[in-house]
Amino acid sequence: MKRKRKGHSRKSRGYRAYFTNFGDDTISIVNTRTDQVTGTISVRDQPDGITTSPIKPTAYVSNTNDNSVSVLDLIRNTEIKTIPVGQGPVGIATLPSGKKIYVANFDDQTVSVIDALTYQVNPVEVGMNPFDIAFSPDGKKAYVSVTVSNYIAVLNTLTDEIITTIPITNGRFPRDLAVTPNGKKLYVANRTSVNDPSTASVIDTTQNTVIGSINVGIRPNGVAVTPDGKKVFITNIGSNNVTVVNAHTDTIITTIDVGEGPTDVAVTPDGKKAYVTNYYSGNVSVILVAKNSVITAIPTGTQTSDGDISTFPFHKRIKPKANRA
Repeated sequence: MKRKRKGHSRKSRGYRAYFTNFGDDTISIVNTRTDQVTGTISVRDQPDGITTSPIKPTAYVSNTNDNSVSVLDLIRNTEIKTIPVGQGPVGIATLPSGKKIYVANFDDQTVSVIDALTYQVNPVEVGMNPFDIAFSPDGKKAYVSVTVSNYIAVLNTLTDEIITTIPITNGRFPRDLAVTPNGKKLYVANRTSVNDPSTASVIDTTQNTVIGSINVGIRPNGVAVTPDGKKVFITNIGSNNVTVVNAHTDTIITTIDVGEGPTDVAVTPDGKKAYVTNYYSGNVSVILVAKNSVITAIPTGTQTSDGDISTFPFHKRIKPKANRA
């Protein structure tokens, strides 16, 4: 639970959201209170995924065509380092402790595990075409969607070794992942082929098996669970909408029309808004979670692909380091 300080509440200031623009090599910064773009950051070729650190004002961006990860200083809004990783990096996620970053390299069958302090990289083989990564709430397990192998690889984050694999038995080509706040269920968007049924798989993380199937829109891709664990948002690239699911019953509540080619969704830490990146529209649809309705669309950049929302308290003053010379 976030502490509230007089005069500096999240209600008055909002969070900072960051969105990758795959087509123009930039990151758009959005204030979630005003839903306005407040700045942009230039990165490398074809930025796809983005993740923010839970412990410092830093973001990490996977640059698909550059085979690298950009490290961003979110105070100065600038790139401070690039880290070479595997081929075709896409999904990227920061361990809840903030100590490691995991990168799915779609073109070389590995996940690059980056030490957040030293930036040393450890490649871990997981299968054919890994796409996305999610963690158990305690950070002990990493779940990796392995698209062509059609399973979820489960890693021990202490050793970064595969514990097991979970076959996707009710869909094909798993893409984005989301774990419930209690860690009991994992939701998987199955991209499928054009003529296949579009599904999301529900996985029991205790048994490591698929326990449910949700028929969603056409070619699902992005997934997010609200912080209270009550709703799941699934973006459907082919039908330009978002499926809203009751996370207790795994039944569909409603479908929300958004922009063209919705690829990803991120929910604010207070659970009030969901932000959907629309790849072909070059904008972000803002959904009011309580009402399941779009309240605005934010112009961002070319081919907006992914988003993350920082929990860092930017309103707190950061004292400059003393000059010891």
